[in-house]
Amino acid sequence: MVLDAEHRALLEQFAATNRNHPYLAFTLNSICDRDCVFCKPRCMPDYGHKDTTLKVPDYAAIARAAGRWGMRKAHCSGGEPTLRKDILHIIHALAEGLGKAAQIGMTTHANLRKGLSVEAFAEAGLTYLNVSLHSTDPGRSHDIMGGGDPQVSMDAIHQALDLGLKVKINCVLMRSYIEDACAVAALARTLPVAVRLIELQNIGPAQDMFDTEFISEAEVRGRLGEWFACAGEVSRAQLGVRSPGQYLQPDGWKGSIGFISNSSCATCSDANRIKITPSGVARPCILHNRDIQLRDHLSAGTLDDAFAHLLTSMLERNSNPAWGGYHYVDYDLRWDRMERPEGAPVLLPVIGSTSGGGCAVRQAGGSGQ
Repeated sequence: MVLDAEHRALLEQFAATNRNHPYLAFTLNSICDRDCVFCKPRCMPDYGHKDTTLKVPDYAAIARAAGRWGMRKAHCSGGEPTLRKDILHIIHALAEGLGKAAQIGMTTHANLRKGLSVEAFAEAGLTYLNVSLHSTDPGRSHDIMGGGDPQVSMDAIHQALDLGLKVKINCVLMRSYIEDACAVAALARTLPVAVRLIELQNIGPAQDMFDTEFISEAEVRGRLGEWFACAGEVSRAQLGVRSPGQYLQPDGWKGSIGFISNSSCATCSDANRIKITPSGVARPCILHNRDIQLRDHLSAGTLDDAFAHLLTSMLERNSNPAWGGYHYVDYDLRWDRMERPEGAPVLLPVIGSTSGGGCAVRQAGGSGQ
């Protein structure tokens, strides 16, 4: 199946903006077997298996449709995505649906349950692995994450590198654990990994600790100034990352260090994710609400119309008065049962328009519209 003339024209219009092409960011589940201090999933009043999640054939159909629209990347997160019993089948379905040269990634703490291995994920089609690692010290890691073993995570990182997967390490910055974050960043000295130091965000349970624990990119850069004095910049394209921020490789290091500074830097104009919740709600933007339920289009066989809606919404995002603001990863991306307003309808844009831009997602306490 190929796109019709109207859909092809919309795709060409999006390409004319020179913006990064969209990719699929799947939240696969709403549960986690960790209890990170800045996330605390189990404190959510509706936590648990309450979503009717998408199934493997759904992911396959969405990937095939996305492939027709030129998308070649899908990322899976959670919750903890590896807790899904069908996770390997989902990875395979996405890789097969998006086609050759697809980038398929996953964020995990990498303490994999019995029956899973990094090798199995690579065989299923995974091309890069994002590992959540906030301390290399077992005791400190347990204090932050509420369980797990950082050495097991490190073993998974080494296995992924040996298999040729790209590896990124995600580490949330907190003032009480800044030395732990620096130790995680130092892993890039000897490993060809991209360590991403992520500013704490003033959302969800982190609101209770934000005033005392937030530490900005600028302050951390000051602490690590000696590392960056002779550092060269590594392009995001080279690293295979789309997240905002600059990635620097200190002289003589094998890997790089980047910052995701959603709390102190306005980065929303870089956003190009189509977020898809466990139950199949697609969100091209959190503030400029254009939510759309993919289940309806799956059953009707009209996924191309759904993607036309999503790309049109992305083209229109700079009409949002909050465009250009701070990019917050909203807490309800993982728990999509929270009440949200109905998605606003959009009209296909006039062919030849060059509107572009990005999206500022709502800050804590925002309306979500």
